[in-house]
Amino acid sequence: MRRLPVRLGSGFAAAVASAAAVIALAGCTVNGPDPAPPPATPASPDLPQRPGELPVAGKQDSDVCTWMSVEQLTSLQVGPGEPLPKDGSNYNGCGYLGDTGAARFAIGVRIVPEAIDLFLGKINSSPGTCQSYELNGFGAVQSQINGGESLGCDAFVDAAPGQTVWVNMQLQTPNAMTADQMCEKAQTAAHSVVSTLQARS
Repeated sequence: MRRLPVRLGSGFAAAVASAAAVIALAGCTVNGPDPAPPPATPASPDLPQRPGELPVAGKQDSDVCTWMSVEQLTSLQVGPGEPLPKDGSNYNGCGYLGDTGAARFAIGVRIVPEAIDLFLGKINSSPGTCQSYELNGFGAVQSQINGGESLGCDAFVDAAPGQTVWVNMQLQTPNAMTADQMCEKAQTAAHSVVSTLQARS
């Protein structure tokens, strides 16, 4: 595996910060229209009851950069993380540059201090790309941005009440990955984060 030397300068800032620009006022419905949620459901009737709470609230950039182990980073084919530039976003997070040999990409992990259903309501999701799944019992939603399906994939994790972990995988080499490959990277990164945080709970 070829590892990409990681220098997180202005190019990296542009790559990972642009993910914040994809937020727009449009709905992302998880698996169809949402009926009234039952009282025990944390965010959406399509997401499971949380098995606990992931300790993400109030964590700083430096904390987020410890949420994936060296082994997990190696599996994802990314280098060590560095704090994400804010550029108008107040979301604390960490960014990683990756290289598969054929594709260069960036992965950002952010803490969003909003419930997952509220945050998903702001995402300009491409029709048909919203899918819900579980990560070690925690509900998660996959989504791609409408009009930007070839550019990356997002994973949103229902981490705790009023707290969402947002993982953004952004392709920097045009057409070097399929949508499935990009979403697999986002899901793998999200699973790594959840596993690490569960071990610390």
